[in-house]
Amino acid sequence: MTALLATNAVAEDFGSQVRAALASGNYQEAGRLYRQAITEGHDSPELRSNLGLVLHMSGNNREAIEQFRIALRQKPDLTSANLFAGLTEIDLGEPKRALPLLEKARQLDPRSAAPLLALGKAYVALREYQPANENYAKAAQLDPQLAEAWYGVGITDRSLAEEILNQLARAGPSAGSATLQKQAKDRLNGALQALERAVALDPSSSRQHLILAESYAEAGKLVEAVPEYQAAIKLDPKSDAAYLGLATSYWRQRQFPDALPLLQRVLSSSPKDPEANAMLADILEHDGDREGAVLHAKTALAGNPDIFQAHVVLGRVYLAKGEPKLAIAELRQVEAADPDGSYHYLLYRACKQVGDEEGARAALAGFERLRRRDQ
Repeated sequence: MTALLATNAVAEDFGSQVRAALASGNYQEAGRLYRQAITEGHDSPELRSNLGLVLHMSGNNREAIEQFRIALRQKPDLTSANLFAGLTEIDLGEPKRALPLLEKARQLDPRSAAPLLALGKAYVALREYQPANENYAKAAQLDPQLAEAWYGVGITDRSLAEEILNQLARAGPSAGSATLQKQAKDRLNGALQALERAVALDPSSSRQHLILAESYAEAGKLVEAVPEYQAAIKLDPKSDAAYLGLATSYWRQRQFPDALPLLQRVLSSSPKDPEANAMLADILEHDGDREGAVLHAKTALAGNPDIFQAHVVLGRVYLAKGEPKLAIAELRQVEAADPDGSYHYLLYRACKQVGDEEGARAALAGFERLRRRDQ
């Protein structure tokens, strides 16, 4: 009886030391305690799994996965070892290896959202957004108050919408275009609803405010995007992505005085950022600073030759300076991206100035076609 009491006292002391180390974030000390217990003959699958967990939490994933493997050889149905081994494999860049571990954890604990969240994360890493979306949705059904689950539904709905839109862009107009467009719209609406719920559940997350803002912007809801970008900046004042997104929302609404200081802030830390340079070029050209506009447009194109707004700015500047041949060279590169006929009209004017009547007629026909489409 005395020996049993002594054993219990040792175990209780060990447990209190581990809890104190974990509470203070001292994972190295917690790992030392687990190793000591194993060395002293108290080895068990649970101890190995716990050692793997503290190694994982401290970033020592190579060592962690070895401990999880030892635990699972001894006890293959240990839920925690399967779950955290899967998460460790994801962090090691091996999401395919994670899947069977996480599926096992899900089967062992079907009422827990944690394996579903981890499966969603693994499928996202594999860019398999449909199964990721399904797992996040199941997690949200199990626990409707789980912000991370709704966030996962939102980001995967966005990704699925982007896949549909890319499919449309590759295929061009076809009999199924309207159906695909509706599917993309439905996915974007679903993303907004899920992300709104995630932000409501966890308003302290800068990341969630940022993704919701980007989703609003993608849906053309620029007014709604602005306060979300502002909330993201308030929570994370160093977020260049949030500053650039807010600047873009103002720029797209032609609120140049609001956009300008934000763009200047982004460019102070990332002077070659293509998007910021392209928007600044547009603002400068609008304000009459043609030299500044050309400089920033060329900087934008050096970083991203496909950034169409920079080509348009150069086309407008060259046309205004009486250099129509240079304008034509820029505008030819953005004909396919013309949203409303305005690029074709600039091209028409440039072709007329150089005496290219055939080119002018084609550009004018394109202008009229796009205008009729929007009426």
